[in-house]
Amino acid sequence: MGRPPLPIGTYGHILTVRLDRERYRSWANYRDFDGVTRRVQRFGPTKLAAENRLKEAMRDRNRVALDGEITGDTRVRVVAEMWFRELDESDRALRTKITYRDAWRRSVEPAVGELRLSDLRVSTVDRVIREIRQRRGSASAHHAKVVLSGILGLAVRHDALDANPVRELTPARKSKPAREAMTLTEDGLIRLQAFLAESDDAGKYDLRDLVDALSGLGCRIGELLALDWTRVDDKARTLAFEGTVIRVPGEGLIVQPHTKVRASMRTITPPAWLMELLVKRHADSHGLWVFPSTAGTLRDPDNTRKQLRQTVAGTEWEGLHPHAFRHLVATRLDAEGLSAREIADYLGHERISMTQDVYMTRRVAGAAASTALDRFAPARKR
Repeated sequence: MGRPPLPIGTYGHILTVRLDRERYRSWANYRDFDGVTRRVQRFGPTKLAAENRLKEAMRDRNRVALDGEITGDTRVRVVAEMWFRELDESDRALRTKITYRDAWRRSVEPAVGELRLSDLRVSTVDRVIREIRQRRGSASAHHAKVVLSGILGLAVRHDALDANPVRELTPARKSKPAREAMTLTEDGLIRLQAFLAESDDAGKYDLRDLVDALSGLGCRIGELLALDWTRVDDKARTLAFEGTVIRVPGEGLIVQPHTKVRASMRTITPPAWLMELLVKRHADSHGLWVFPSTAGTLRDPDNTRKQLRQTVAGTEWEGLHPHAFRHLVATRLDAEGLSAREIADYLGHERISMTQDVYMTRRVAGAAASTALDRFAPARKR
């Protein structure tokens, strides 16, 4: 017989692990008032801090469930727990949920967690966001703004606030023009492939085939690294993108079982030269992943970007990002006369129009893109 369920509003044994020198994670199973048992976790700089934050979070879940309402006297951290519960139960990407939790813990909670909703004026929120931008940068300020807007939006829905003060903030002005992303031309790619063929680092990091694959697929780097051999069909000459690699705090690298957007879940027919490359890699492979780490495990997208940057540092491709290949493939297909719909299907773009996104089912990109890209076989493969 299995263990009896936890009484409603209670939690089980608290477990804590050390993630690094100054970061601990504590978690426990908590049985919510809807009868569902969920895992709740919190982080802290010490074991005790992580456990105390976890206990506070479960206390607040209990309080919200018992009170059943939000008022102007409710503390922001209590409303945050309700909002994050909604977020956890939504179909938002796991990476998005992790990012928002991290933004709350690092930036928003220390600034407003103990304030009451009635304390939050537009000026208060504006000051908080500006301070986060100054201390942590524009990206952190953006995430903090999104999280705080969601939390206060929930308060508006419960009539605890008349309006969401975040919506009254003026957009931040950019202090300097954004750095223009590097683009790849056909001649530039040929020179890059020749450079990588002679580079010891490119061989050590397995960048030669990886760059060739990106130049023929135009996929996101996380999608390519999530590709395993079960999704490469050499008989049908297709491959399926059905996930992306992400890093989960406390767990490490995993394959998220869906791509960035719904349209990116796709099966494509790549150019013939690329299928030949994959067939050859499969014959030499001893593991599951098409592009594994040097240890044969799941490969980290962030590390791969770093390895690419290091390899081309000081060259004409300084600052090269894997996304440059995505733009290159789109340019190739456009020049070959494919329609916007065909290009979007091959690359996994989310939308040509809202109507197409809503009413089109999972798509299979056929031979048009494959034929168009066949003539772009890397020189070292010809």
